[in-house]
Amino acid sequence: MTGSQCQEARLRLGWSTRMLANKAGVPWYAVMNLDYGTGEVDPAIVDALARAFKQAGLELR
Repeated sequence: MTGSQCQEARLRLGWSTRMLANKAGVPWYAVMNLDYGTGEVDPAIVDALARAFKQAGLELR
């Protein structure tokens, strides 16, 4: 998942970065780093975010 995909999915669901972080069980700054491309993001965090989106009914490819 790219940062722009993450941001688009998050906004489609009406979730803030903090809300997504809470639902995925990851640090808020990790969502910010991915959303805005400002730093390295651990692949395990990307997987957790993808799971949160999938649980909400969005499957990212």
